[in-house]
Amino acid sequence: MKVCIPFNVAVHTQSAAWFNLIVLFFALGLIAPPAARASWTSKSTGTATGLGNPSCATESANNVACAALSEKSAMMVNEFNGSTWGTWKTLTGAVASSPSCTSDGDGKVFCAATAATGSMEVAILSGTTWGTPIEVSGALYSSPSCAEYLAGEVLCMARNSAGGLAWSLYSGGKWSAFANLTTTTISAPSCTSDHASGVICSVFTLGGETLVNRFAGGAWKGFINIGGLGGGTPDCTFWKANGEVACFAKATNDGIYVSTFSGGTWTASNWSTYGALDGTENDNASCTSQATNELVCAVIGLPGNNAMYANVYNGSDWSGWLEVSGNGIGSPACTPLATGKALCLIMGTNNELTSFVGP
Repeated sequence: MKVCIPFNVAVHTQSAAWFNLIVLFFALGLIAPPAARASWTSKSTGTATGLGNPSCATESANNVACAALSEKSAMMVNEFNGSTWGTWKTLTGAVASSPSCTSDGDGKVFCAATAATGSMEVAILSGTTWGTPIEVSGALYSSPSCAEYLAGEVLCMARNSAGGLAWSLYSGGKWSAFANLTTTTISAPSCTSDHASGVICSVFTLGGETLVNRFAGGAWKGFINIGGLGGGTPDCTFWKANGEVACFAKATNDGIYVSTFSGGTWTASNWSTYGALDGTENDNASCTSQATNELVCAVIGLPGNNAMYANVYNGSDWSGWLEVSGNGIGSPACTPLATGKALCLIMGTNNELTSFVGP
């Protein structure tokens, strides 16, 4: 893939200078060990067709549940058992956005999308059964993003009609009424569990800068501006066991950049300055932590070269963007498997969905 010159980003005090050194190693061409280049295997999920970006979440061990927006404006769902896919099932209800899926940390998967009414439609997979979707009343103006909060509890967030954010928490078997967070946003949010009893959400604000906020102890800790110049939608993922999170952004030069939260106190000094992973991509990366201290990221190339590319961080180095295969659009949906590999699902240019397992 083409390498871009990094853009200027806002700089603040940081505690993760080592991460910038890793980015420097990548820029100098120091490549990760051959294991990072190991082959990916592909598998069709069937002939069902969809739109937008799919979303996936780990149900248990190597079982993964995924959802996508169907061409008939409904949510369709499927499961991967570690070797084979089931059949896509279309759920009841009309939706108007791509879905967001998350594990609840207690053996269930929640998939949510913005309903045609502006409310949030949520379907829950328990065992092998998808429950009848329910609507959580609201006035959402983007796709939602959902993440595990505490075991059995899920937080979902989306843009609201005022250009700020609205959020709802599933706890004790019911959803709270949507509450608002006042800010200015230009993107849908991306939320992830930090697996330290909190949820971290990222969103782009005016000028393309990134705002992050953390929900813990039943309250939001406040917005922090970590700079950058992003577009589209951010992507955040849990990284390390002490509450560390990595958030990725596609810049206006089409390159991918990453900022990491080192855990601990919710302060700007615990976020790193954005570092460049380079490349030119169709849309933002989808990243997941598939093994201790490691990350796997996947992107789709620009039109004319719509293959999926993967970049692996092995704890000390990035592999660089390596072409996998496929012919996709938008952003992949990546989630970890118990084998130490990741599953990435892409929407094809023919609107059918294909999965890749690796590296």
